[in-house]
Amino acid sequence: MKQLIISCLIVTLLFASATLKAQTGPEAGDISVALKFGKAISFSDIKYFEVNSGAGQSSGVLPALQSPEMGFRSEFNDFTNMIGVEGKYFVTNNIAARLSAGGAMQSQAAGDFVEGVNDPENLNYPGTVVHAYPMQEGYNKKQFYLDLGADYYFSVASPRVHPYGGVQFNSAYANLEIYDGYRGLDGNGEVRPTRDTRKGEAFAWGGSLIAGVDYYLAEGFFLGIEIKALNYMYAGKKVYPQTGVAPQTVNNHNTLFLSQPVLKIGFSF
Repeated sequence: MKQLIISCLIVTLLFASATLKAQTGPEAGDISVALKFGKAISFSDIKYFEVNSGAGQSSGVLPALQSPEMGFRSEFNDFTNMIGVEGKYFVTNNIAARLSAGGAMQSQAAGDFVEGVNDPENLNYPGTVVHAYPMQEGYNKKQFYLDLGADYYFSVASPRVHPYGGVQFNSAYANLEIYDGYRGLDGNGEVRPTRDTRKGEAFAWGGSLIAGVDYYLAEGFFLGIEIKALNYMYAGKKVYPQTGVAPQTVNNHNTLFLSQPVLKIGFSF
């Protein structure tokens, strides 16, 4: 249904544009804001099971970390998926500075172990047993990304069509911290020690060469398509399985060509 609605909207806008007079594009001092649709880019590569892999493990080799992919891989393949908002400021008639950013923060308080009541007479009857509640792990999670760049708009004969090329700095960061509540008593009636706080972080940075075109359907209203002609990202992550030890690390280099196409619907003013 969502795909049908988007398709109908685009067809309607294109049909309506045929009856409009030619429109000029933005000029120096103008601002444009566009919704971006396409393949979402992951900016969180910290896996819960990786950060928590050392909890309760007294010995042995920790599992290997998965190679980081944040900042460059496609997380959703639906082309009609809205993936963000982009803003541009036109420094001159042909040069625009661009910015897109986003983030998310999540937290969950730890829940303490709650002692149950056994069935002392082994009646196995409803109400004779009150079950214990397990300890619930708490966590804090943060994710951010920031893209900065500049575009050069080429002059062409059509007043509606505005092709451009640009460069962009891309960055992303994610952090996850896991901690315990009260874990109950052991067989000797002693309080079980709380496990160390487990932490992990991931990051990515790099740059892109961008090509795109905006088509003005009306004054101040445009459709655009854009692709990253060349995209390089360095990604890495660290996991601290317990307090005071060196982190487990992994990193990689990623280069893509003609990747991450997006559709944009925007306004300039």
